[in-house]
Formats: sequence, structure tokens, C-alpha cells
Amino acid sequence: MSVVHVVVGGQFGSEAKGHVTGWLAKSPHVGAVVRVAGPNAGHTAHDAQGRPWALRQVPCAAVTNLDAKLYIAAGSEIDPLVLVDEIGRLEHAGIPVHHRLFVDPEATVIEEQHLIDETDLVGHIGSTGKGIGAARSARIMREASTWFGWIQTSPPILERFHPNTAPCAPSLLYTLNQGQDVIIEGTQGFGLGLHASYYPFCTSSDCRAIDFLAMAGINPWASLSADGLPPELRIWPVFRTYPIRVAGNSGELYRELDWAELAERTGGYIKPERTTVTRKIRRIGEWDAMLARRAMIANGWPSITLYPVLTFVDYWFPELADVENRETLDQHPELWGKIQQIEEDLGNGPGYPHRLAAFTTGPDTLVPLV
Repeated sequence: MSVVHVVVGGQFGSEAKGHVTGWLAKSPHVGAVVRVAGPNAGHTAHDAQGRPWALRQVPCAAVTNLDAKLYIAAGSEIDPLVLVDEIGRLEHAGIPVHHRLFVDPEATVIEEQHLIDETDLVGHIGSTGKGIGAARSARIMREASTWFGWIQTSPPILERFHPNTAPCAPSLLYTLNQGQDVIIEGTQGFGLGLHASYYPFCTSSDCRAIDFLAMAGINPWASLSADGLPPELRIWPVFRTYPIRVAGNSGELYRELDWAELAERTGGYIKPERTTVTRKIRRIGEWDAMLARRAMIANGWPSITLYPVLTFVDYWFPELADVENRETLDQHPELWGKIQQIEEDLGNGPGYPHRLAAFTTGPDTLVPLV
């Protein structure tokens, strides 16, 4: 049976969704990866040479699966300059993407005016100011350019790396019908959702699995096999040990911490993080159990489709940095006590077997638990 994997953020973004997506994409069963939403988030995955790639438009799994087809969905916003730059850099590094990348003709194009329109939002609500919200607003008002309409002018920037144009949803359904898996690479995080109760300090759409399925055009109940069964659905909510928010006046953050305090806690191991897109120092706070549980509920709890992942475990235990050997990990009693508490926060209990599916101890490690 084919599987639809949906990777979602459980907090305010930067939970290492790219790490999880890249790991999932290494499976030989994956035939396609689709990126949804806009380029206001950079997802990082490491290629076979260990090089990190922080990608904002091309699905980050491009660097971990060189055979999978790559899609940018109809429900996405595209900055052509960013897209062409990423294609060029990947191709130059020997990672082929041009022939296997497809952009849905109905995707929305971010134009210069959209960037200008969001200038004031950067200081007002901590927006990244990359034009996604303005482009979505223009689309609602029937004023935006679609990808199909925009490329008719054949701008010079596309002459060398002109991505393929093809409807995304039918291609993904065909992939599933052939028995291959599809990964939907979601962006942002649950707490940044338009209706997640942090308004106006939020992004311009909701950030749940159901929203990303809609952006990609996949109906999870579609009958794709001879026996009339839909593909299996696996939702991967990703959580950080210490949630972050972007710099500036970006909204509420539970028990906010100072980077110097965290450095002192960990003997200098934790250092200030910068956002992938804006390069500004992030805000960071303690684990928020209520936010995590709300994200689980929003993504289907107590459904058995949930496969939660905890990242940055090394921030709790620097001595476990990059460790993925289970024998070594099993000898660390404090780790498993923490894991059990996190599982309870996420809804694990009698009748609700929601244990962690995996955790990470570094930017290129992942320890499966299921």
C-alpha cells in the first residue's frame, strides 16, 4: 500500500522539518516530494557528502533522494529569483533537479510589489517580509499572477533553468496509484497558523496537515487501488526541545530564555541561532506542553496516523550530540525519563498509544523508535 507522509511543525517553525523530510525521502519507496506554501521558511537537509542545503522553494529532499520527482504545489507561492538561484546552485554542485522538478501552473507568483507591501510587517509582527501574505491577498482579490500566466513572458532569468510546468495533484495521485509513496513538506509551525490563537502574530495561512494536503491537492480518502482502499496516511508533527520564534515583536513565547542562560546551562554547547531566511537571532523558550498537545489535536490526535518526532535532544544532553547508537543511548537514564514525559505531554497514555516515532541528537542524526 502506498503512503502519504505529511511533515508538519508543532510549534512556531524551525523544528527541523527539513531534517525529518530528508530522512523520510531516503526510502526507496518514495516516488515524489511536494513542497507547499511559500519561501518564507528555509528547510535544511544534508546531501550524501554531508553538505547542508537550506532550501526555500525546491523540496529539501532533492538532496537526499536523487531519483524522486519534485513538485511545487498549486497552493504555493513562488519567488522566481529564489527558485532559479536554488536550481542553479544544486545543479552546479552535481545534484540534478532541473529535469525532475515540476511547478504547478496554478501556483502564485511573488512579485516585487508584494515584497514592498510587507515592509511594515517586519517590525510590526516579526514577519519575514518575503511577500507571501501580500501575494496570497492579491490572489484572493484576483490580482495575482499565476505561474502559468507569468512564464508566458519568458523572463530572462528563466532561460537557463526553466522548471517544468505540470499540474501537481494528478501527478501525485498517479505516483500513489503506482504503489510509491509521496511526501508533503509542510512549512512554518502550528502556532503560526492564522487561526491558532496567536493572531496577529502569525503567518497568512493555517499550518496543519489538513491544510498542506489541500495545498498539494491530495484527498487522503481517495480510492487508488483495485480494492478501493485509500493510501495510508502518516502525519509527522515535529517538535523542538526548546521552541523558538523569529526575532523582534513576533508574539508570545512560553517562558522565554536568554541565549546566555542556555549557554551556561550546557557548558557553552548551545549558541544563538539565526533564522535561515532573515539571518536574525531567534527568540527561544522552554518546552510548552500545552502548545504541543494543541498541535497534536489539530493534526488528528488521537488518530493512529500521528508519528511525532522530537528534535534537538542534544540541547538537553550535550554529551549525546550526534549519538545515534541505541546501546549508548539506552545507558543514559535521564534521556528516557525526559522522553517519557514528552510522550505524556503529546497524549500518550492508556488507549492512546502516541509514543515518539523518532528523535534527533544533531543536525544529521535521527534515531527511529517505531
